[in-house]
Amino acid sequence: MSPVEDRRRGDGRRALLLTHSYWPEHTPPQRRWQRLVAGLRAEGWSVDVVTPAADARSTPAAERGSGAAGVRSGSGPAGEQVHRVLRPLLRDSRAGRFAADAVAAGLMVPRALLVERPDVVVATVPALPVICSGWLAARLRRAPLVVDMRDAWPELAREAGVRAGPAGRMMETVVAAVQRRAELVVTVTRGFARRLAARGVERVTTISNGVALDEVPQLEHRERTAGELRVAYLGNHGESQALDAVIDAAAALHAAGEVAVRLRMVGSGTQKPRLVARAADCAAIEFHDPVHGEELWQHHRWADTVLISLRTDWESFAWTVPSKTFELMGTGKHITAAVVGEAAEILAAAENVTLVDQGPDGLAEALVALARDPESTPISDSGRRWVREHADLPRLAQDYAGLLADVVDRRGPAGSARAAHQGRAGRRDGEQALDPRATAEPGPVRADRVWVCVCTYRRNELLAELLTSLRAAAPQELGEDVLPPLVVVDNDPAAGAAETVAELAPEAIAVHQPRPGLAVARNAALDAVPDDADAVVFVDDDERVAPGWLDALISTARSSGAATVSGPVESIFPPEASAQAVEDGAIRRTDFATGPWTLRPATNNVLVRAEWFTRSPAFRFDEAFNATGGEDSELFGRLQAAGATSWWCAAARVSEEVPLERTTRQWLRRRGLRSGHVRALKARKARRSSASIAAEGAARLGAGVLRRGAVRVRGRRASYQDRLWTREGLGMLQWLAGRARGEYARD
Repeated sequence: MSPVEDRRRGDGRRALLLTHSYWPEHTPPQRRWQRLVAGLRAEGWSVDVVTPAADARSTPAAERGSGAAGVRSGSGPAGEQVHRVLRPLLRDSRAGRFAADAVAAGLMVPRALLVERPDVVVATVPALPVICSGWLAARLRRAPLVVDMRDAWPELAREAGVRAGPAGRMMETVVAAVQRRAELVVTVTRGFARRLAARGVERVTTISNGVALDEVPQLEHRERTAGELRVAYLGNHGESQALDAVIDAAAALHAAGEVAVRLRMVGSGTQKPRLVARAADCAAIEFHDPVHGEELWQHHRWADTVLISLRTDWESFAWTVPSKTFELMGTGKHITAAVVGEAAEILAAAENVTLVDQGPDGLAEALVALARDPESTPISDSGRRWVREHADLPRLAQDYAGLLADVVDRRGPAGSARAAHQGRAGRRDGEQALDPRATAEPGPVRADRVWVCVCTYRRNELLAELLTSLRAAAPQELGEDVLPPLVVVDNDPAAGAAETVAELAPEAIAVHQPRPGLAVARNAALDAVPDDADAVVFVDDDERVAPGWLDALISTARSSGAATVSGPVESIFPPEASAQAVEDGAIRRTDFATGPWTLRPATNNVLVRAEWFTRSPAFRFDEAFNATGGEDSELFGRLQAAGATSWWCAAARVSEEVPLERTTRQWLRRRGLRSGHVRALKARKARRSSASIAAEGAARLGAGVLRRGAVRVRGRRASYQDRLWTREGLGMLQWLAGRARGEYARD
């Protein structure tokens, strides 16, 4: 099992999902979460789902019995436990659905208190009230909260003309507060992630919508004659889809009689009765109730082109992607799309898509052109190939499992939420004010002005491997076998790396910094970087970079404009390492899809725009962390508090070999204690009192003892994460008592 796979494994962990729509319903949220839950189960997670009784309007008649509410829980398709609450069936209108969702969401909280204590709570939006239930359930169960945002809210509600009265404004305030306090917010589009980040949501990432390709057939082409065209729309008939233009275009073409265009509308929604009336019994337009399974694919087979329509006059739809997009791309059918922004960018990956201007005239013109040319609506597998790579739900489920594992790993016991709040309060006091560099137009990132910084201490063999890999991974702009601009800081008082650097990297800037300490060495590297640098890249001396690594970092920095770009680190364990030590999860590295990233970078693989280090006031590593480590997370915490934005680049990969001694119980114990030392040092730097630090240390120590006791009662062996709370708490108390000897201290 690879280190990334090990990180994703959730053996013994439990997730609690609160969602307004789940199996056996057939809805976009249900399709997303049913497959994501299956992926979590495959990764070893236990999952409890709290959801209302299945809505008959979205559930096939034969399956409605499986979705009834009851006192007892039932088993879902992937072995998850499904706990249902009552769902009031109110009028099928905007107000009626919101009221029903609000009642059901309120009932979810007491139901969530009856399940086994989760390691993480996930709340999905829509429906909006569920985010409040998720926050309350997470607080009561003392678990981190992940909010899954499918809709661009509240922008979408405002553009839909929903009046934000006192209750609406209060809901906006509550939702925004929950988003900021959640351990992580997951969006389905990159654009909305950027919107939330700009709004002050610090921890946000993107897991897009998708489709399970194994459930989507590749459809065949229908032979047709010139002048005829079959158009199918399958989906919601609501305000967001702007279907009036579709109806008017089809009716106008039928009245003109130049081409024979038939329109089939399949689905339901608040606007359907009005749309049926608008069609005025036009013989070229037919309406059908929602269908599922094979009946759905029969409608697709009937059509020559399938339609995606989303309002283009609402700004929020520039970062909205209809969930059916991926399903339609997977079928290979020709698509006619009236969309803009991110949805249009995705559809451009398929070769058989016609993008049209929204409105009856633009749509009618496009349909006439398609009807007259029988070869204009071909079948193509280009869209399916794109979906397989970027939006296949089983693969996205693995990514989601990794996100939740990371949330659980980095979340401490009760009290960490308070510490996070105190950190935010410190920023409000002005200690870390927004830096002008955060809002300035990002400068260029030229390959010949991107400086790689390496600090080394008596690791000449590993350093030689790194230098060799750096030369092989030079940006294409510099040419082959060319070392990128490089600074090597030798922290050995005897300057033991000088010969290695002179032999393998004679063009590098070599700095000898005999004064010991990680922060001292890293600051020496920054001091050596020329003032005209565009960016600085940090890697460790025990790593090897992959071909294309620096190109990937530079490309992402250019396209995103982010202040920092981080990449994944693959840990390679020695063959003789204890399997149990590896499986304990002591070495865990983050890995995400490329996009906005709000976690703290580390100096093992990160690009930082140089102006943060070269312009006054220049940021530097705090030498108080010389012996303990943690100097990188402390620095990047200050950078992000000052407004520096961060991105993740999945293609910028490096690897490291984990020494055998770092897999022993003794070393792992010292590592946990050192984590407590670092935590206490950061708390003191934030001006927290000794009593406050001692209280947190004692709380962590007590929580760790309880956690390990609970694990043993269940007959399971305690993992590294189970022991970490105890060790961190003890480490904090050691630091207060003056008994903390740094891991990197030298005699």
